[in-house]
Amino acid sequence: MPVTTFVFEGEFTPAQEKEYAHLPFDMPDDATRLDVAYSYSNQIDSDPKLRGGNTIDLGVFDERGIDFLTAGFRGWSGSERHEFFISNTQATPGYLAGPLAPGRWHVGLGLYKIAPEGCRYRVVVTITRGAKDNAQTQMHPRPRALPSSPVTLREGKWLRGEMHCHTIHSDGASTPAELLEAARTRGLDFLAITDHNSIRCQRELETFFEPGLVLIRGVEVTTFKGHFNVWGIPDWIDFRVTRPEEMRAAIQFANTRGALTSCNHPKPFGPPWDYQAVDDYHCIEVWNGPWQINNQVSLDFWTNQLAQGKRIPAVGGSDWHNHPAVPGVPPRALGTPTLWVQVDGTPDADAILRAMRAGHVALSDEPDGAWVDLQIPSQARAGDVLECSPNAELEAQVLCRRGAGNVLTLHDENGNFFRQEILTPEQCVTVRVRAAAHRFVRAELRGHDNVMKALTNPIYLRENRNE
Repeated sequence: MPVTTFVFEGEFTPAQEKEYAHLPFDMPDDATRLDVAYSYSNQIDSDPKLRGGNTIDLGVFDERGIDFLTAGFRGWSGSERHEFFISNTQATPGYLAGPLAPGRWHVGLGLYKIAPEGCRYRVVVTITRGAKDNAQTQMHPRPRALPSSPVTLREGKWLRGEMHCHTIHSDGASTPAELLEAARTRGLDFLAITDHNSIRCQRELETFFEPGLVLIRGVEVTTFKGHFNVWGIPDWIDFRVTRPEEMRAAIQFANTRGALTSCNHPKPFGPPWDYQAVDDYHCIEVWNGPWQINNQVSLDFWTNQLAQGKRIPAVGGSDWHNHPAVPGVPPRALGTPTLWVQVDGTPDADAILRAMRAGHVALSDEPDGAWVDLQIPSQARAGDVLECSPNAELEAQVLCRRGAGNVLTLHDENGNFFRQEILTPEQCVTVRVRAAAHRFVRAELRGHDNVMKALTNPIYLRENRNE
């Protein structure tokens, strides 16, 4: 069959680092397959701790264009793959199959790292031409609901799950089916797969039947200035962010479509959240993978915002990719940490996202690890705002399960104000709290080595001026 080939060669300079390049080519009206391969000089891994070489991301945009937020996204593989293909019915993981509509397409390159001496690159675009397949697929199919299986609420209307993990459709080692099996094996009730800058996994999950847990749409919008998760909508969200106003626009684009958004792992090598003034997200991921991997920095990022009077729920996730073991650190696995949500009504995806938005969330280091539940009985639970007289004396009650041998602490905007060792497998601790002394109260459970075992969101105390 005839082919058309485009070759792009050139050099990027260090001044272009963390920018995006778009290489244009014209798709003929008889195209049946697109193949793209690239190479570049002095290649190094994407690990943010590595410097001195080049890391270039790869993707493609179709005839709908490359304008920010409205680009014709057809796939992105970061620096994981050196080549990809798209045909009418099949595509490389991370890319969307479908008709190759005629018009101006673009290879997208993300210039993540550029060495001091620059980066030479070569991109080869090969278009196979011929008779169109009679079994044409819809160009931009309407998304279908993700399948879910009924789940049973645990005591106190709680469910446990995982909201941050990756498959072969970005840089993970597992297929979507393998991640579902792992989630069931871990005893989780719900799962969101959040591949980097790709909605391909969402399309694949639409075809599953009886997954055995509640599935939630997700994608990790992976910019060079920080990552944020988007849950609950099928839309692709543009990640080609180079300025604070673009980061804010991308988050607001998701928010206005009904998504729940989360600032991910704001810590060194997370990577961190570079645009501190951009805080349009709904949640902050304070716990990403085993606690020992710099998570105290993320927790401090969150608590600093709480001390400023902001009310932003804390969430967490394993960020599972199949990472190699880190000496002295427990291995990553789905549910390390586990996100617990206290849902109202039918335990479905919408109820889980509503609970997260409301801060009705707790975190534990494992699905069956130590766990804490903070309440002011008959008045408020974690995430709630309690209006009360400034002279009110309240009883904060913390239920600790599987917590023996760990230390319970309560915190407010000024830090820790209560500490007690937990001596029994299940223990309920009651602490008298004077409303005027605290703007909020939250709970942590840590080992004597200061490693986090479990934590809650705050109960916020607000003065009732009518009293």
